Amino acid sequence: MHLKNTAQSYSAVTKLLHWVMAVLVVVCWTLGVLTDDVLKISSRTVTLFAHITVGLILLDVLVLRAIWRAMSSPPPAERPVFGIWPGMGRLMHYLLYAMLLMVPVTGILLQFSFGKDLPLYGVAEISSPVEFNATFANVMMQVHELSAHALLVLAAAHALAALVHHYVFRDRTLVRMLPRSDGS
Repeated sequence: MHLKNTAQSYSAVTKLLHWVMAVLVVVCWTLGVLTDDVLKISSRTVTLFAHITVGLILLDVLVLRAIWRAMSSPPPAERPVFGIWPGMGRLMHYLLYAMLLMVPVTGILLQFSFGKDLPLYGVAEISSPVEFNATFANVMMQVHELSAHALLVLAAAHALAALVHHYVFRDRTLVRMLPRSDGS
């Protein structure tokens, strides 16, 4: 187990951050869907708090991951996709990072657009800097929901690409990110 990425594999830290983020995205998205329409009012409050908390944790892990990525460059791509666009994987990663940032930021703005404070892990709150604004809240709701769904679609495409690399191209792209694997 190595702490820095190598030419052959991702580090244990990179793998941990990757898989924690993957789980957090799925949990947060699921809580968001449940919060929307499915639950009763009393359960909705608890689920919304959990959704916000998981979203903030996701944002924290994203910051850690960005810092870690700046300190430990990823291994080179196994092979250019279809040989025509070597930057395709890099573009996918940039889109994922952008959406991983956009979803929680729009969620924070959504909370503020309702004039509500932002709970920080049940320990403190950030007061809303704005009063309730129905138009702004509606726009932020749409942007937050669409970006969350787009993030899930991108994550699914990312997972599918890893499976294609593994089963079609028969390279080590997927294996290099699996836990307990050195990528060899």
